[in-house]
Amino acid sequence: MKRRNLLSFSVFYLLIIIILMDYALLLPNQVLIMGDLDIDFFIIGLIFGAYIIVSGISVIFLGYLTDIIDRKKVLIIAGCVWSLTAILHVFVYEIWLFVILRMIAAVAKGACTPIAISYLADIVTSEKRSKSFALWALLETLGGLIAGMLALAFNQIPYELIDVSSRTITENVTFIKTNYPDLLNTWRMPFILCGITTLVLTAINQFTAIEPKRAVKETYMDGILVDEAIQYSYKFKKSDLKHIFTRKTNIFLALNFFDVVATGILTAYIFPYIELELGISFGDPTGLLALMVLLLSLIPIGFIIGQFGLAHLGDKKVKEGDPTGRVKIATMCGILNIPFFLFALSMTPNVPNKSFFFGTVIAGDIGFWFLWIIFALTLGVALGFSLGIAPNWYSSMVDANLPEHRGTMVAMASFIDTIGRGIGAAGGGFMIMITDSFSATLFWATLIFGILSTLMWIPLFFYSKSDYAEIERIMKERAEALKKN
Repeated sequence: MKRRNLLSFSVFYLLIIIILMDYALLLPNQVLIMGDLDIDFFIIGLIFGAYIIVSGISVIFLGYLTDIIDRKKVLIIAGCVWSLTAILHVFVYEIWLFVILRMIAAVAKGACTPIAISYLADIVTSEKRSKSFALWALLETLGGLIAGMLALAFNQIPYELIDVSSRTITENVTFIKTNYPDLLNTWRMPFILCGITTLVLTAINQFTAIEPKRAVKETYMDGILVDEAIQYSYKFKKSDLKHIFTRKTNIFLALNFFDVVATGILTAYIFPYIELELGISFGDPTGLLALMVLLLSLIPIGFIIGQFGLAHLGDKKVKEGDPTGRVKIATMCGILNIPFFLFALSMTPNVPNKSFFFGTVIAGDIGFWFLWIIFALTLGVALGFSLGIAPNWYSSMVDANLPEHRGTMVAMASFIDTIGRGIGAAGGGFMIMITDSFSATLFWATLIFGILSTLMWIPLFFYSKSDYAEIERIMKERAEALKKN
């Protein structure tokens, strides 16, 4: 790739990543938001759920636009809308304005995933798709982590002084609101900083972003579309919808929102879970050590072995002649992550009390670290299988659709995915209020929706081969037609 093109794509994807950081800017400071706006877990869960679903609905419309107009134009509009919305958070002092801005931000965010995936499909060869999507997923995760750290940098609540063992989660939120009222309004600053940065990047992309040629990296188009005089002229037609939504691989890949319900709960409440249930304080040496041990398991097993190793395995199987290799890996990961998550969640550690299994096992110093390492390793394996799904899932979705259909299909699948995450965020807040336990809520969500998810993964073993063969046949015919012209 030429240096100018590489710089262009880097700035382009940096803009997408910052917009996608939107949700992560909220999560670490949701306790501050709850106290500042005087709302509880149920209300903020409903807001998170509505945000996710609105984002999903916008994905459908904006994903369709990416198939019929330049993707650059869609992203520029999204960048302008999101940056202005983020800056306006400085004026949020009432719940109604917070809700309005969150919904507008959700619409802008909805453009990002179909643009990012369809761009990658047009700049990376089909043999390396899973690895490219794994890299994209890693960059998106790093963006979320950076957003979390930025948000935490403005969170000055001394969690180490909060007694998580003798008070309920709701009582601890009330305690923070009562004792630290002057520290509640700092959650707005990360939005203002990111909004200004996004506005600058949007202006830069207006002049530097390059629209890649569609289908240029397809196997059967190798050496054909590099000629500037030859264009991939096939466009999305409304009549194509029938073929897209009756293809069985699309149905089972897209409709399986059950596997992200528990993820929606964990993502929405990850920081209160760490601070108020695990009892980890970022200002306490023991808590920081426990967090470091956890990360030393999650990063190599989850991200390196799981995300990249399993993505490479999917690409390798396809390269060896199995066109269904990626969907098989995604299916395997979708099933195998469930038992490991269930065991890790059943351990339910609490760092200050050195307890496990919902407080039924109290360990000494050595016993605590032994069980904590088991907890960390089990969670790492679960995360590894879970992160192995996305790159192979996206690649399978791209492989099962023609180039002019991919934005629409990825958008539809992302929308259905957001329904699951929205159910998790909204329903999770309600269940946490009832059970007063993050772990119990996550355990039952993983068990119930994991069983339903498995029922959606298994049929892919039987239907995907014929669907991939059909796409290969059509692309081969189109390549021959382009050669003749």
